Amino acid sequence: MSGRMRICVLSTVMATAALPVSANDHITEGILIGQAYEALEIAHTACNGISQELSDISGVSIANTAITSVGTVAAGGALAVGIKKEKTDQEIAEILRQMCQNNRCDQATLDNMSDQDFFDDVLPFLVSAMEQVYEEELKQLRDQQEKSIKLGNWRTGLMATATTTNIASAILAGINRDQSDLIQHVSACNMATIQLQEKLQELQKLGVSPLENPIYSDAIKTTEMCGNINVKDIEKIEKRMTAVMGTSVAGATIGAVGTGVSAAANSKRIRNNNTIDGQKKEAKLNTTANVMAGAGAVTGAVETGFNASLIALTKKLIKKAHECEGVQ
Repeated sequence: MSGRMRICVLSTVMATAALPVSANDHITEGILIGQAYEALEIAHTACNGISQELSDISGVSIANTAITSVGTVAAGGALAVGIKKEKTDQEIAEILRQMCQNNRCDQATLDNMSDQDFFDDVLPFLVSAMEQVYEEELKQLRDQQEKSIKLGNWRTGLMATATTTNIASAILAGINRDQSDLIQHVSACNMATIQLQEKLQELQKLGVSPLENPIYSDAIKTTEMCGNINVKDIEKIEKRMTAVMGTSVAGATIGAVGTGVSAAANSKRIRNNNTIDGQKKEAKLNTTANVMAGAGAVTGAVETGFNASLIALTKKLIKKAHECEGVQ
């Protein structure tokens, strides 16, 4: 091989050896930039739609709050009516006691007499015997009996309404919770933004200046805005939805039992049992029904509170999600 040929070979080898350094850098940079754009697109896709899911949850929660409010009012009304009924029953007992104290009926006989027998046998005798004295008491007694029955029916109806709203609320809360895949969605979004950050760091290590490529601006906005949506906040939403469903179920259970107790307390079988034990049983059933109504009202108030906090939390996150989707 001549000297000139050797020089030619050496020149070719050196040129070939020198080219890959610069070419490899450019190839690596191009690959990383492509991967960064791909990571940016993945982040946009992964984070898209979170605001809509949150809006759906908020909408159901608002509807649930309206339903729960009706139930809470109904349960509170049942309690108020029940208390009024209890007072009316006490007034009836007092009228009977006063009439017996006037020696116009025997206490033992009265205690074992049904309401129907009392009205058919005792009161007509008393009125005919001393019409001027007992006419007012008879009218008052009948009025109070009718009032007590009416109040008992109202209480039962209101408790049934509260029960129905709690059942509806539990169904809505269950659908809201079961259809939610927010944790998975937000987790995917967070993972995508982390991977995007890693690609930006690789570009920086390679020496690619933010001024040289627009990927930096778009990627940084995306990681900042979408990184504000935290899985922990979504877990709070999931817990609130579970709490709403739990209180709804509890309210429905309390309401169902209370409705049954109220109906029993106002039944003819209980009302017509004027024995001492019968009167105690009626009073006990009325008290239990009132306690159930009160518990239903408290449960409804707690559920409304859970719904309110759920709505507030989702609205806060909807704003963050809109900001994230706005940079896409």
